[in-house]
Amino acid sequence: MDRKKLIAEMQRRRLVAVVRAKSAKEAVETAEAVAEGGIRFVEITFTVPGAVEVIESLSKRGNLHIGGGTVLSLADADRAISAGAEFIVSPTLEVNLIPICHDAKVACISGAATPTEILTAKRAGADLVKIFPADTVGGAHFVRQILGPFPDVRLMVSGGVNETNVNEYAEIGVIGICLGSAMLRAELLKNGRAGLARLARNFVDSVESTLGAHKADAKK
Repeated sequence: MDRKKLIAEMQRRRLVAVVRAKSAKEAVETAEAVAEGGIRFVEITFTVPGAVEVIESLSKRGNLHIGGGTVLSLADADRAISAGAEFIVSPTLEVNLIPICHDAKVACISGAATPTEILTAKRAGADLVKIFPADTVGGAHFVRQILGPFPDVRLMVSGGVNETNVNEYAEIGVIGICLGSAMLRAELLKNGRAGLARLARNFVDSVESTLGAHKADAKK
């Protein structure tokens, strides 16, 4: 999928499951479970053992958009793209990854935690700017403050997203809302694949309800 269409699809769905598993098997099981719950964007971090192979395996499935996460080098970006990743995510400001991603027609999401980093990422052509760690820098309040001087910046948030604040992020226009790996893994270990699928479905239903209400209010 073209990177602009991919970001438009992410904006429609909002949720991205971040997978930071202890094994390739666990990573695949996590991705499959959240997919059963209706989440269509999954980020496989490079901290997962065999991350490239996991990306390659999952990217062949028709119901998921797979990205490479915690990408900190050109080599890892190239490996993820070659394996089929449709988007590349960094926790830090790695503007050197943007050209290689765009040459491959893959979306690049750069990490940032300050106004200067956010504007630098935008000017460098990042498809989204990932606020990380979002909860530590101020959460939704920080995002609202940033959108004041930078209303055209398209954002992703990662860190501390939960069932209490996910709707606020959706309401203020955050395009990518990351469900953290710790939360997903804890649910998988406690309640199994079915439990994780239910958790994912709860998030999907909540966001869809919020977006539907937001659109209805906009028409009034």
